[in-house]
Amino acid sequence: MPRDAQKNKEIRDTRIEQILHSAAKVFARKGMTATKISEIAKEAKLSHGLVYHYFRSKEEIFSRLVKTASERSLDIVHKATQYNGTSLEKIKWMTEKILESIESGDGTYLFLIMIQASTSDAVPDEVREILKGDHSNTPISVIVPIIIAGQNEGEIVGDDPVKLAVSYYAFIQGLAINKIQWKECPMPDADMITKILRNREGQ
Repeated sequence: MPRDAQKNKEIRDTRIEQILHSAAKVFARKGMTATKISEIAKEAKLSHGLVYHYFRSKEEIFSRLVKTASERSLDIVHKATQYNGTSLEKIKWMTEKILESIESGDGTYLFLIMIQASTSDAVPDEVREILKGDHSNTPISVIVPIIIAGQNEGEIVGDDPVKLAVSYYAFIQGLAINKIQWKECPMPDADMITKILRNREGQ
């Protein structure tokens, strides 16, 4: 790629990331319906027209963020399945990565956007399609086999694995919400969170 074309691509990628990062903050605070492009532009410290140069609407930005959040969630769970360790160690590793994302801020906003996308009637059709997706390839469906393997190994409590997966993610989502509402919120570590899964019998 010629140098000028490469430079233009870098500028474009940087601007898009700047807009998405700023939009995530605004959407998390105000919701998609109440958010205006002008507010996203102000958060990004860009002109109103420049935001429109990269995105046609706030709905397109919101859809892009939902797609990103969905892909990141699945990516971290799939990486956990490949982690070299026991089932509980896989989940602990995944939890550490999620907590790092929440602490950095980016993960917190994306968690809230996914909650909005899942509960609001006002989301774009593209978002509905993303959320429908492949039900065999969701964070919960991917983590359930890890939990079952851990139960067979005797290190994860022998309750309903789907309910355990739902409880785990509810815990994580609650932490993300608390972090938005209370920036100084003391965060538990991965050990504390994974205790809800640990089989204490025989210890």
